[in-house]
Amino acid sequence: MKNKQTLRPFDLTIIILTVGSALAYSLIKGQFELLGTVALLMGVTGTVLSAKRSIWNFLFGAVNVTLYAIIAYKTNNYGQAALNALYYLPMQFVGWWMWSRRKAEGEKTKVKSRSMTTKQLVITTLGTAVGVVVLWYVLSHYTDATQPLKDGFVTTVFIVGQILMTLAFWQQWFFWLAGNVLNVVLWAVVMAQGEMLGGLMLIKYSMYTINSINGIIIWRKGAKE
Repeated sequence: MKNKQTLRPFDLTIIILTVGSALAYSLIKGQFELLGTVALLMGVTGTVLSAKRSIWNFLFGAVNVTLYAIIAYKTNNYGQAALNALYYLPMQFVGWWMWSRRKAEGEKTKVKSRSMTTKQLVITTLGTAVGVVVLWYVLSHYTDATQPLKDGFVTTVFIVGQILMTLAFWQQWFFWLAGNVLNVVLWAVVMAQGEMLGGLMLIKYSMYTINSINGIIIWRKGAKE
């Protein structure tokens, strides 16, 4: 018999830590940023559900990427703004449709994960590297992006991660982990510049990083079932 419980203590801990950190940060700064706080909560809840292979992650994801596109644009991270508005948002609906056709046996909301071949992984990694270089060049020469290399790297690996997620490959989580770690650095710089949104996004991507490790474990196990 399948265990229907979706959120376990680890998942709830991440969400509670997110809420607590956001409130503490707001109190320290003496101000409350509604847009960033909602994006933070929607994003972390969505990524926790994603690690659990739950199709409901796309609902939270749609709200999160819309708000994050606005936040990224306001802080001159144009690569991520375009990524979220023009790519992530429509991909939430594509992902929902594809996952609904690939549910795990006996499950109504969980997708069945699968594994890439070594050849697929090598080609994907090399393609990602090329994409990072191209986008970094574009951002550094044709925009006033404040962190073009970090922005280009994160944007590219997240594009690849979303494709692999939509196709239900467990190796997606290596790409999410790489992008999340660098995003922690990116938003730490924004926070250091005095931007309130920077701290909230730093909390968000710190939680994402932790959850990425959890996602690797859960999805890899699911691919073997």
